[in-house]
Amino acid sequence: MTAPAAITVLIVDDDPFVRRGVSDIFAKTPDISVVADVEDGDQVPAAVAAYRPHVVLMDLQMRRVCGLDSTRELMTLAHPPKVIAMTAMDVDNLVVLAIEAGAHSFLSKSEAPETFHQSVRAVASGNTLFSEDSLRKIVATSVLPAASTSASMDVLSPRERDVLRILATGSTNADISSELYLSETTVKTHISGIFVKLGVRNRVEAALAAFRAGMVT
Repeated sequence: MTAPAAITVLIVDDDPFVRRGVSDIFAKTPDISVVADVEDGDQVPAAVAAYRPHVVLMDLQMRRVCGLDSTRELMTLAHPPKVIAMTAMDVDNLVVLAIEAGAHSFLSKSEAPETFHQSVRAVASGNTLFSEDSLRKIVATSVLPAASTSASMDVLSPRERDVLRILATGSTNADISSELYLSETTVKTHISGIFVKLGVRNRVEAALAAFRAGMVT
């Protein structure tokens, strides 16, 4: 039986020690392969075109082109890679801006290696690894206008609201499936419907909408 192809990763950071450290995190992980690393956002388009990574680990603050602008540019591609925003600080408004730009998840550079592994696997499979506490911090510190209000949740069916409420705690599709006694295929269908109805692009944006609407207390 042929082994599944490894998840390919591009690392973007202007600190060579960070790039080396993150590469080392995946060195002995057989299902994740670092295919390249670059030092600034202006090098990302060429690297993505050359290596076609599944996931980009994107530093948010760089010298020439910041991670926010680079992420926005990637999201204009027909088939963009998944982007995980990396920050050296605790969750702050910069992370909110990254999610608004199209990043699929976020990581502190101080996270344990296992968290990097789990995040890349989750994002590559269409899920997102984040904690409920992190979402609470984002909502508390965000200076952006709320993307959704409680009234906008009226567009969701009762079952979609159930799915969104659990998703907003950081639960995976399997977790939602188990809690609501639904198949994972049905969960995916509900999540797709939630994205369309709320006008969001990913699970983090959907979770933020749920928090801002007071669905999660």
